[in-house]
Amino acid sequence: MKLGYVFLLAACLSLIVTTGHAQVQIEVDASEKIATVSKLFNGTNIEDLNNQTNGGLFSQLLHGEAFEENIDIDFLNVKRADYSKLYVVLDERRIPHLITQSDIYHRVNWNNLSEEYDFYSKDIYDATPFNEPKMISGLKFPGRFLPFDSLPANIQKTMLERINGDEQVTKYWSKTVGGQPKYSYKLICDGEAYIGRQTQQVNFISGTGEVGISNFGLYRMGICYEKGKPYDGVLRIMTEKPATVYVSLRDENGRILDEKACMLEGNGIYEKVQFSLTPVAHTANGNFCITLKQPGTLNLGFAFLQPGEWWRANGYPLRKSFIDALKKQGITAFRYNGSMVDVGADKYLYRWKKMLGPVDERRVLFRSGFNNYATHSFGIIEMLQAAECINAVAIIGMSMDETAEDIHDFVEYVNGTATSKWGARRVADGHPAPYNLKYIQVDNERRISRGYVECVKKFAKAAWLVDPDMSIMVSLNISRNRYIRGNQNYALASELVGWFIAQGKGDKFAWDSHYSGSRSFAGDKEWLESEMGIDLQRELAKDYPGFKLNLHPMEENGSRCDWDRGLAHAHNWIVLQRYGDCFKMLGTANTFQPHGLHYMWDQGRIHYTSDQLWFQPSAYIDELMMESWKPNVVRTVSSDAMKIDLTAKIDDKGNELTLYIVNMTDQPQETVISVKGFGKVKGKARVMSMGNCELTEYNTVDKQDNVAPRYSELRMGNIVTYTFPKYSYTMITLQKK
Repeated sequence: MKLGYVFLLAACLSLIVTTGHAQVQIEVDASEKIATVSKLFNGTNIEDLNNQTNGGLFSQLLHGEAFEENIDIDFLNVKRADYSKLYVVLDERRIPHLITQSDIYHRVNWNNLSEEYDFYSKDIYDATPFNEPKMISGLKFPGRFLPFDSLPANIQKTMLERINGDEQVTKYWSKTVGGQPKYSYKLICDGEAYIGRQTQQVNFISGTGEVGISNFGLYRMGICYEKGKPYDGVLRIMTEKPATVYVSLRDENGRILDEKACMLEGNGIYEKVQFSLTPVAHTANGNFCITLKQPGTLNLGFAFLQPGEWWRANGYPLRKSFIDALKKQGITAFRYNGSMVDVGADKYLYRWKKMLGPVDERRVLFRSGFNNYATHSFGIIEMLQAAECINAVAIIGMSMDETAEDIHDFVEYVNGTATSKWGARRVADGHPAPYNLKYIQVDNERRISRGYVECVKKFAKAAWLVDPDMSIMVSLNISRNRYIRGNQNYALASELVGWFIAQGKGDKFAWDSHYSGSRSFAGDKEWLESEMGIDLQRELAKDYPGFKLNLHPMEENGSRCDWDRGLAHAHNWIVLQRYGDCFKMLGTANTFQPHGLHYMWDQGRIHYTSDQLWFQPSAYIDELMMESWKPNVVRTVSSDAMKIDLTAKIDDKGNELTLYIVNMTDQPQETVISVKGFGKVKGKARVMSMGNCELTEYNTVDKQDNVAPRYSELRMGNIVTYTFPKYSYTMITLQKK
């Protein structure tokens, strides 16, 4: 059988020329287009999880900015990787307990923010246990709590001394003492805190020297300071008498890199202290200090430190290095939604109007689900600015409990004219031009219900009063058999679609169903077509002829960041592009992650330390896909897609063809590749290969290219048999003569 122009790829790097029987045959017909794909398939999701925003993308360099955490856990001597997972909390008897963030899906009953302590003892002892106890640095957690009674006597003694003694210092700060002073530190919960419930008090009682506290950045990983570059900050401090407070940047040896004296009036209110510091030397392990050098008392309410505009994107409170990483990855769609919207004790505080104004004036502390204590320093507006910086389409998730008035005002703020009430507020906040937001999402990962349907209508009607072109996106996951014709879920979905069509807005309804990042997902047609919403799309088209449900699955979740996830992500890319005409947009989670310091959902695709960022394998897959971007998917066939699967795409001019191939097995696979309908090709093809390693391999701080692209060239010729390495992803790009 004549296969048209067939090429010979010579042995090179991981592709090995072999002889003998070919186990797999793959064919490409470049003349038969099967789908068109959009660059919006390269989306990502970011949320207040694993410090993607605060500690990551956001410019804030300090951790524990509101001083809300109780004492540090240094006395437990936990592994570095477990430091982010454990906190000390107090019950109403002022008895300390440990709580873990390693599984927040086991909900706990927090006290109201108006109450002095986090928990009542009954809610600690009666908390739902885990299915199996979790061992964390040798500590056995039966559930979210490890009660005081269960701790060894020496730990009990230390905890009681810390919470009742004269060195009560909030978890992410340390005491700083020099000379011969008498001092004390107190954590005060008296209803007078600047943010939240707790104030850090620093008392320089008598003597000489200095007394204060220092912050070493996210989870004490250190703060990176660049020599000669300015760093700007703001504090909220209360004193009862005039005082001079000193702010300084220091290195890991305590050397002062710059210091400023700030005068306080001492009028009993939280004064705003603004400052700028310029270090005289570089360090990647620096700290920030607030100190007194004469007797006095400081009540600390809020602290903020960021690089100057030299290291912020477009002057926004966004770290340029993180924005540059997103650009490198080629992100085109940026979703901001997650647990902070729908999970946590204080989700009623997740409201967009509470996220406006200078960071030190937002004054919101809430338990957000993934984080015990969160603020609105980074919020919806900062996310819109981030999307603007990378020229991505933004999707903003909002609480379904926002009022119709507030939804209207939000759309006016982001998209309204400068002469409108809320458009004028946007201008006053420093953004004269509208943000041109196209998508609002109603809450996060809900189950469809009558209440949810009515909330979606509320959002649509309120938004369209300001911007008739606003699309309303639902966040409704679709598992197998959840939306089957004849059941209540399907009936509600069909009704909601019918309502949008009746408003003349069928094209403004979008559906986001989150999907699997496991290696078995893309190869399971039934699972994929159900979970991605394709089955639902087909059924709704029967109810409403001519209607096509806009599918925007924006979270591929894989629970890991190694090559297992990378290979699964590559396979998802390959298969979902063959369904290209079914989707408007696709996205993946998570975006950023502090290296080795996640507390759950270990799936960050860009890792960082205080001074470095680097890609994990799945982020490379995105970058490679965008670098080789072509919109036209052509027909391909594999004789054994469970072993070797592929997609091929051609550019609009028909001059370049790229094959995207995965070997999903743990063995090399002999393969015959044939191409027709493309014409004569140039003598060499470009090859990129990743993998050929164990699935558990990933990129560490010491070996950031451990699993990374490898490039080569291949000479062209006649039919040959190739061997694709185990667990590999390969791109072969052909150009027409």
